[in-house]
Amino acid sequence: MRPASLAAARRVSRGLAGPARRSFVTSVRRSQVEEDAMARLTSNAVLFNAIKSGRLIEQDGKAVSVMRFKRPASNGQPDSIVQMEVTKPAEAYLHTENLVLWSAEHGRTTLPLYYLRDLCKCPKCVDPHSKQRSFRTSDIPKDVHPRVVRWDGTHLEVEWANDISGYGRDHTSRWNIKYLRKPILDPHEQTSPNMKPLRWTSNLMNRLQHWVSYEDYMKDDAKFAAAMRNLSRLGLIFVKDIPDSREIVAKIATRMGPLRNTFYGETWDVKTVPEAKNVAYTNQFLGFHMDLMYMNEPPGYQLLHCLENSCDGGESLFADTFRAANIMKNEFPTEYKALSRRHLGYEYNHDEHKYHNTRPVFQLDPKTKELRYVNYSPPFQSALPEHEGKKGSGSQSYPDLKRALSHLIKIMEGQHSVFQLKLNPGECVIFNNRRIVHARNKFNTSSGSRWLAGAYVDEDALLSRYAVCGEKEHTSWKAADPFVGLEGLRRDIAETSAHEAKLALAEARLRGGEKGVEEAGPLGEVGSALQGQDTEPEPIKQSKVSELGNPNL
Repeated sequence: MRPASLAAARRVSRGLAGPARRSFVTSVRRSQVEEDAMARLTSNAVLFNAIKSGRLIEQDGKAVSVMRFKRPASNGQPDSIVQMEVTKPAEAYLHTENLVLWSAEHGRTTLPLYYLRDLCKCPKCVDPHSKQRSFRTSDIPKDVHPRVVRWDGTHLEVEWANDISGYGRDHTSRWNIKYLRKPILDPHEQTSPNMKPLRWTSNLMNRLQHWVSYEDYMKDDAKFAAAMRNLSRLGLIFVKDIPDSREIVAKIATRMGPLRNTFYGETWDVKTVPEAKNVAYTNQFLGFHMDLMYMNEPPGYQLLHCLENSCDGGESLFADTFRAANIMKNEFPTEYKALSRRHLGYEYNHDEHKYHNTRPVFQLDPKTKELRYVNYSPPFQSALPEHEGKKGSGSQSYPDLKRALSHLIKIMEGQHSVFQLKLNPGECVIFNNRRIVHARNKFNTSSGSRWLAGAYVDEDALLSRYAVCGEKEHTSWKAADPFVGLEGLRRDIAETSAHEAKLALAEARLRGGEKGVEEAGPLGEVGSALQGQDTEPEPIKQSKVSELGNPNL
């Protein structure tokens, strides 16, 4: 570190002295020229004085302002000297409880001092091996403040004056401004790059469906990471070319995380059995649902490995409830709020096992208020619980609840929403049980057999796997984003979503006996079902759905 040269000092755009005024003069305005010359001399004098006094130094070819000032005594602590080293043209200001940073690229950032101290992850604060913190938040002094602050517009360093007991004067905290402005403390939040859902239609899933061979899934880390990337974004992937073994489903599951054990066992079979205690063990049509909604923590992900499927029927159906919820949020906000607040009950009531729980259909994150889970399982619903703690049988506001559920069902079960395929032996589907609803068509057991092996993995295990894959296989993770190359489909998807919202509204009006249903747009499949018509709906050209142009459809 050395005194700054005048040339370096003059490069400062926001230095200690402002630039000399510029003017265009003729010979008749010599007085103005003399005034400008005096201003330049004054500016140079200020800079020379700053250099001479050590308040402006040169470091790596850049001018650095060095200021020292006294911090008044407080909370029994004596006066202290704080040194601020700021690379120009950045700025930094220290207040009693906050540090304010400014740079041309990142703007103004205000950071509480206790927050900065708590945010330190240096090897002294977080053990590099165990990754555990060596201090408690309550250990931070109430009036913690810096001894030295270094700020170059991109990186911040702080040496602490009254640090946590046991920390020496050599303890230095370091951060990048991007991390300070938008720290991703939880890599599992939907705002993080790992977790933003790509909401899909049936046509989009037909284009994007991700298949990975069993061999690649188990042995190729890059291809496994690509599969996990698609699972995190779409909530649904497929594994193919699986060896013919009942035990394989456990191996596929544990590649992602530990098996979730339930009263069904670590793994289980979906077969037709007499006097079944679960409709899944029959050959009947099984409507859209999610599994184990009656438990305190429903499993996050489900696997179904097809071992036999030679009978007629038995196709698997899937739909993205996040997309249906997003349409309702934008087109039917009142109904969306109703399903976000009104709890439904879920139960499993048999001699050996009795479970019950209540939860809203749309479960929001308590911090961000964004959709976190969808809870939907009509086959296992109990009677309506009391509404938001109010006394009564639960029948209060039933018409509002019925209307909201009808809107959701119409959108979720519409032809644009349902992705259908018939699993073949040697294929396995993996899907997010808190987002994707699944169903099954009726099948004929007299002409063949159907046998699936199933397993669950908790959400925590997959969230951890996503974060690890994104870090260790960053290139494959980024390249596998299913949204890459889909920009041209945004308007089509938005128009499809708007169309389904119009259809749901049309049906609601028709059921309510209103006239002028045509104003809601062509009835399409709603009209076919209600009026016996068989027509293809025309696309809606005007859309207010917010998905338009959104990369997180």
